[in-house]
Amino acid sequence: MRIFQVDAFTSTRFTGNPALVVLDADGQNDAALLSIAREFSHAETAFVFAANAVDHDVRLRFFNARKEAPFVGHSTVAAHAVLLTLGRRSVGICRQHSGTGIIEVGAQVEQRAAGPETVIEFRQTVPELDAPLPFKTTLRVAEALKLPATQLHEVMPARIARKGSSRLLVPIADHRYLEQVSPNFDTLTSLGSELGAEGFFVFAVNRDSDEVWTESRMFCPALGIQEDPVSGNAHAMLAAYLWDVGQFGKKSTTFMGRQGYQMKRPGQVRVRLEIDRGSLIAVHIAGTAVIVSEGTLAL
Repeated sequence: MRIFQVDAFTSTRFTGNPALVVLDADGQNDAALLSIAREFSHAETAFVFAANAVDHDVRLRFFNARKEAPFVGHSTVAAHAVLLTLGRRSVGICRQHSGTGIIEVGAQVEQRAAGPETVIEFRQTVPELDAPLPFKTTLRVAEALKLPATQLHEVMPARIARKGSSRLLVPIADHRYLEQVSPNFDTLTSLGSELGAEGFFVFAVNRDSDEVWTESRMFCPALGIQEDPVSGNAHAMLAAYLWDVGQFGKKSTTFMGRQGYQMKRPGQVRVRLEIDRGSLIAVHIAGTAVIVSEGTLAL
Protein backbone atom coordinates (compact mmCIF):
# COMPACT_ATOMS: atom_id res chain seq x y z
CA MET A 1 0.00 0.00 0.00
CA ARG A 2 1.22 3.48 -0.86
CA ILE A 3 1.16 6.02 1.95
CA PHE A 4 1.21 9.82 1.78
CA GLN A 5 1.65 12.55 4.38
CA VAL A 6 -0.47 15.53 3.34
CA ASP A 7 -1.07 18.96 4.88
CA ALA A 8 -4.68 20.06 4.27
CA PHE A 9 -6.32 23.49 4.19
CA THR A 10 -3.02 25.06 3.23
CA SER A 11 -0.70 25.44 0.25
CA THR A 12 2.43 25.55 2.42
CA ARG A 13 4.13 22.46 3.80
CA PHE A 14 4.27 22.01 7.57
CA THR A 15 1.18 24.16 8.13
CA GLY A 16 -2.54 23.36 8.07
CA ASN A 17 -3.83 20.02 9.30
CA PRO A 18 -1.72 16.90 8.67
CA ALA A 19 -3.42 13.77 7.37
CA LEU A 20 -2.20 10.37 6.31
CA VAL A 21 -3.59 8.91 3.09
CA VAL A 22 -3.27 5.18 2.45
CA LEU A 23 -4.14 3.94 -1.04
CA ASP A 24 -5.44 0.54 -2.11
CA ALA A 25 -6.64 -0.53 1.33
CA ASP A 26 -8.99 -3.15 -0.12
CA GLY A 27 -8.71 -6.49 1.66
CA GLN A 28 -7.41 -5.09 4.94
CA ASN A 29 -9.49 -5.85 8.03
CA ASP A 30 -10.50 -3.28 10.64
CA ALA A 31 -7.79 -4.37 13.08
CA ALA A 32 -5.10 -3.71 10.46
CA LEU A 33 -6.55 -0.30 9.61
CA LEU A 34 -6.66 0.73 13.25
CA SER A 35 -3.10 -0.50 13.80
CA ILE A 36 -1.86 1.67 10.94
CA ALA A 37 -3.70 4.70 12.32
CA ARG A 38 -2.16 4.09 15.75
CA GLU A 39 1.32 3.81 14.26
CA PHE A 40 0.94 7.25 12.69
CA SER A 41 -1.05 8.79 15.54
CA HIS A 42 0.17 12.33 14.76
CA ALA A 43 -2.36 12.52 11.92
CA GLU A 44 -5.79 11.12 11.17
CA THR A 45 -5.71 8.51 8.43
CA ALA A 46 -7.87 8.24 5.32
CA PHE A 47 -7.94 4.78 3.74
CA VAL A 48 -8.90 4.70 0.06
CA PHE A 49 -10.88 1.77 -1.34
CA ALA A 50 -12.27 0.97 -4.77
CA ALA A 51 -15.96 1.67 -5.33
CA ASN A 52 -18.26 -1.30 -4.72
CA ALA A 53 -21.46 0.10 -6.25
CA VAL A 54 -22.46 2.25 -9.21
CA ASP A 55 -23.65 5.18 -7.08
CA HIS A 56 -20.15 6.30 -6.10
CA ASP A 57 -16.63 6.57 -7.53
CA VAL A 58 -14.43 5.95 -4.48
CA ARG A 59 -14.77 4.76 -0.89
CA LEU A 60 -12.99 6.33 2.08
CA ARG A 61 -12.75 5.24 5.70
CA PHE A 62 -11.27 7.43 8.42
CA PHE A 63 -9.42 6.35 11.55
CA ASN A 64 -7.70 8.17 14.38
CA ALA A 65 -5.52 6.50 17.01
CA ARG A 66 -8.56 5.36 18.99
CA LYS A 67 -11.40 4.53 16.62
CA GLU A 68 -13.04 4.94 13.23
CA ALA A 69 -14.73 8.26 12.44
CA PRO A 70 -17.69 8.47 10.02
CA PHE A 71 -16.25 11.47 8.18
CA VAL A 72 -13.20 13.74 8.45
CA GLY A 73 -13.10 16.94 6.41
CA HIS A 74 -9.39 17.65 6.22
CA SER A 75 -8.62 14.01 5.46
CA THR A 76 -11.12 14.12 2.59
CA VAL A 77 -9.33 17.13 1.12
CA ALA A 78 -5.98 15.37 1.60
CA ALA A 79 -7.13 12.13 -0.03
CA HIS A 80 -8.49 13.85 -3.12
CA ALA A 81 -5.32 15.92 -3.45
CA VAL A 82 -3.40 12.64 -3.69
CA LEU A 83 -5.88 11.11 -6.15
CA LEU A 84 -5.64 14.20 -8.36
CA THR A 85 -1.83 14.20 -8.26
CA LEU A 86 -1.72 10.54 -9.31
CA GLY A 87 -4.34 10.96 -12.02
CA ARG A 88 -6.79 8.64 -10.26
CA ARG A 89 -9.48 11.27 -10.51
CA SER A 90 -9.87 14.41 -12.60
CA VAL A 91 -11.19 17.92 -11.98
CA GLY A 92 -14.94 18.14 -11.67
CA ILE A 93 -17.09 16.02 -9.38
CA CYS A 94 -16.13 12.74 -7.70
CA ARG A 95 -18.72 10.86 -5.64
CA GLN A 96 -17.28 9.68 -2.33
CA HIS A 97 -18.81 7.02 -0.10
CA SER A 98 -17.92 7.19 3.59
CA GLY A 99 -19.55 6.79 6.98
CA THR A 100 -22.05 9.62 6.55
CA GLY A 101 -23.20 8.47 3.11
CA ILE A 102 -22.32 9.66 -0.39
CA ILE A 103 -21.07 13.20 -0.90
CA GLU A 104 -19.84 15.08 -3.93
CA VAL A 105 -16.20 16.17 -3.81
CA GLY A 106 -15.35 18.73 -6.47
CA ALA A 107 -11.97 19.91 -7.71
CA GLN A 108 -11.14 22.92 -9.81
CA VAL A 109 -7.98 24.79 -10.79
CA GLU A 110 -7.84 28.46 -9.82
CA GLN A 111 -5.28 30.98 -11.04
CA ARG A 112 -3.43 32.78 -8.26
CA ALA A 113 -0.60 35.30 -8.22
CA ALA A 114 1.80 32.53 -7.22
CA GLY A 115 0.48 30.25 -9.97
CA PRO A 116 -2.39 27.81 -10.41
CA GLU A 117 -3.70 25.87 -7.42
CA THR A 118 -6.27 23.11 -7.13
CA VAL A 119 -9.13 23.77 -4.78
CA ILE A 120 -11.03 20.77 -3.40
CA GLU A 121 -14.60 21.24 -2.18
CA PHE A 122 -17.09 18.89 -0.54
CA ARG A 123 -20.79 19.39 0.06
CA GLN A 124 -22.51 18.49 3.31
CA THR A 125 -26.17 18.59 4.19
CA VAL A 126 -27.08 20.82 7.11
CA PRO A 127 -25.91 19.67 10.55
CA GLU A 128 -28.38 19.42 13.41
CA LEU A 129 -28.23 22.07 16.12
CA ASP A 130 -29.26 21.39 19.70
CA ALA A 131 -31.01 23.98 21.83
CA PRO A 132 -28.71 26.59 23.39
CA LEU A 133 -26.67 25.31 26.30
CA PRO A 134 -27.82 26.60 29.70
CA PHE A 135 -25.63 29.52 30.70
CA LYS A 136 -24.56 27.83 33.93
CA THR A 137 -23.26 24.90 31.88
CA THR A 138 -21.53 27.28 29.46
CA LEU A 139 -19.73 28.83 32.44
CA ARG A 140 -18.45 25.38 33.43
CA VAL A 141 -17.12 24.89 29.89
CA ALA A 142 -15.50 28.34 29.96
CA GLU A 143 -13.84 27.52 33.27
CA ALA A 144 -12.46 24.28 31.81
CA LEU A 145 -11.05 26.32 28.92
CA LYS A 146 -9.64 28.89 31.38
CA LEU A 147 -11.72 31.45 29.55
CA PRO A 148 -13.10 34.29 31.71
CA ALA A 149 -16.88 34.61 31.53
CA THR A 150 -16.47 38.22 30.37
CA GLN A 151 -14.85 36.94 27.18
CA LEU A 152 -17.87 34.89 26.11
CA HIS A 153 -20.07 36.41 23.42
CA GLU A 154 -22.81 38.55 24.95
CA VAL A 155 -25.58 37.41 22.59
CA MET A 156 -24.69 34.17 20.80
CA PRO A 157 -25.11 31.07 23.00
CA ALA A 158 -23.04 27.90 23.08
CA ARG A 159 -24.73 25.08 21.16
CA ILE A 160 -23.94 21.50 20.18
CA ALA A 161 -23.94 20.68 16.46
CA ARG A 162 -24.16 17.15 15.11
CA LYS A 163 -23.16 15.77 11.72
CA GLY A 164 -21.51 12.35 11.92
CA SER A 165 -19.71 13.63 15.00
CA SER A 166 -20.64 16.26 17.58
CA ARG A 167 -19.02 19.53 18.60
CA LEU A 168 -19.92 22.14 21.18
CA LEU A 169 -19.65 25.54 19.48
CA VAL A 170 -18.52 28.19 21.96
CA PRO A 171 -18.66 31.81 20.66
CA ILE A 172 -16.36 34.40 22.20
CA ALA A 173 -16.35 38.17 21.90
CA ASP A 174 -12.94 38.73 20.28
CA HIS A 175 -10.57 36.47 18.34
CA ARG A 176 -7.64 37.83 20.34
CA TYR A 177 -8.97 35.93 23.36
CA LEU A 178 -8.10 32.66 21.60
CA GLU A 179 -4.47 33.22 22.54
CA GLN A 180 -5.37 32.92 26.22
CA VAL A 181 -7.32 29.66 26.04
CA SER A 182 -5.55 26.94 28.06
CA PRO A 183 -7.81 23.91 28.51
CA ASN A 184 -7.95 21.46 31.37
CA PHE A 185 -8.27 18.39 29.16
CA ASP A 186 -9.45 16.03 31.90
CA THR A 187 -12.31 18.37 32.73
CA LEU A 188 -13.15 18.85 29.05
CA THR A 189 -13.28 15.09 28.56
CA SER A 190 -15.70 14.73 31.48
CA LEU A 191 -17.86 17.60 30.24
CA GLY A 192 -17.92 16.17 26.74
CA SER A 193 -19.13 12.83 28.05
CA GLU A 194 -21.81 14.56 30.14
CA LEU A 195 -23.04 16.75 27.29
CA GLY A 196 -22.67 14.29 24.43
CA ALA A 197 -20.08 16.40 22.62
CA GLU A 198 -16.90 14.87 21.17
CA GLY A 199 -15.13 18.20 20.84
CA PHE A 200 -15.15 21.90 21.73
CA PHE A 201 -14.98 24.49 18.93
CA VAL A 202 -14.20 27.96 20.28
CA PHE A 203 -14.67 30.75 17.71
CA ALA A 204 -15.00 34.47 17.11
CA VAL A 205 -16.81 36.20 14.23
CA ASN A 206 -15.17 39.16 12.52
CA ARG A 207 -16.24 41.54 9.77
CA ASP A 208 -14.23 43.55 7.26
CA SER A 209 -16.74 45.76 5.45
CA ASP A 210 -19.35 43.25 4.25
CA GLU A 211 -17.09 40.21 4.44
CA VAL A 212 -17.29 37.72 7.30
CA TRP A 213 -14.33 35.74 8.59
CA THR A 214 -13.89 33.63 11.68
CA GLU A 215 -11.00 32.48 13.79
CA SER A 216 -11.21 29.40 15.96
CA ARG A 217 -9.57 26.67 17.99
CA MET A 218 -10.84 23.11 18.48
CA PHE A 219 -10.14 20.66 21.29
CA CYS A 220 -11.09 16.96 21.09
CA PRO A 221 -9.41 15.16 24.02
CA ALA A 222 -12.06 12.41 23.97
CA LEU A 223 -10.82 11.46 20.49
CA GLY A 224 -7.18 11.53 21.52
CA ILE A 225 -6.70 14.93 19.85
CA GLN A 226 -5.89 17.64 22.34
CA GLU A 227 -6.08 20.35 19.67
CA ASP A 228 -7.03 19.96 16.03
CA PRO A 229 -5.18 22.42 13.75
CA VAL A 230 -7.83 23.02 11.05
CA SER A 231 -11.20 21.30 10.83
CA GLY A 232 -13.46 21.22 7.79
CA ASN A 233 -16.39 19.40 9.37
CA ALA A 234 -16.54 21.83 12.30
CA HIS A 235 -16.72 24.76 9.90
CA ALA A 236 -19.77 23.20 8.26
CA MET A 237 -21.33 23.06 11.73
CA LEU A 238 -20.29 26.66 12.33
CA ALA A 239 -21.92 27.77 9.07
CA ALA A 240 -25.23 26.25 10.14
CA TYR A 241 -24.94 27.92 13.53
CA LEU A 242 -24.13 31.36 12.12
CA TRP A 243 -26.99 31.10 9.63
CA ASP A 244 -29.41 30.11 12.39
CA VAL A 245 -28.49 33.13 14.55
CA GLY A 246 -28.71 35.57 11.62
CA GLN A 247 -25.05 36.44 11.09
CA PHE A 248 -25.35 36.64 7.29
CA GLY A 249 -26.91 39.36 5.15
CA LYS A 250 -29.00 38.73 2.04
CA LYS A 251 -25.94 38.88 -0.22
CA SER A 252 -23.40 37.35 2.15
CA THR A 253 -23.30 33.57 1.86
CA THR A 254 -19.57 32.89 2.23
CA PHE A 255 -16.90 33.27 4.87
CA MET A 256 -13.28 32.32 5.46
CA GLY A 257 -12.41 30.28 8.54
CA ARG A 258 -8.95 30.77 10.02
CA GLN A 259 -7.59 28.16 12.41
CA GLY A 260 -4.33 26.70 13.67
CA TYR A 261 -2.50 29.99 14.22
CA GLN A 262 -1.91 29.38 17.93
CA MET A 263 -0.39 25.98 17.04
CA LYS A 264 1.97 27.50 14.44
CA ARG A 265 0.06 25.48 11.80
CA PRO A 266 -2.12 28.15 10.18
CA GLY A 267 -4.75 27.09 7.70
CA GLN A 268 -7.83 28.47 6.01
CA VAL A 269 -11.19 26.92 5.24
CA ARG A 270 -13.43 28.42 2.55
CA VAL A 271 -17.09 28.10 3.47
CA ARG A 272 -20.04 28.62 1.15
CA LEU A 273 -23.68 28.38 2.16
CA GLU A 274 -26.17 26.82 -0.26
CA ILE A 275 -29.49 28.64 0.13
CA ASP A 276 -32.81 27.68 -1.42
CA ARG A 277 -35.94 29.78 -0.92
CA GLY A 278 -34.51 31.43 2.12
CA SER A 279 -33.43 28.20 3.82
CA LEU A 280 -29.98 26.73 4.30
CA ILE A 281 -29.91 23.32 2.61
CA ALA A 282 -26.18 22.52 2.44
CA VAL A 283 -22.71 23.81 3.28
CA HIS A 284 -19.73 23.66 0.91
CA ILE A 285 -16.26 23.36 2.49
CA ALA A 286 -13.21 24.03 0.31
CA GLY A 287 -9.47 24.23 0.62
CA THR A 288 -6.13 23.30 -0.85
CA ALA A 289 -3.61 20.66 0.20
CA VAL A 290 0.05 19.87 -0.31
CA ILE A 291 1.80 16.49 -0.27
CA VAL A 292 4.70 16.46 2.20
CA SER A 293 6.05 12.93 1.71
CA GLU A 294 5.20 9.56 0.22
CA GLY A 295 6.32 5.99 0.59
CA THR A 296 5.28 2.35 0.70
CA LEU A 297 3.77 0.68 3.73
CA ALA A 298 5.50 -2.63 4.42
CA LEU A 299 3.05 -5.41 5.28
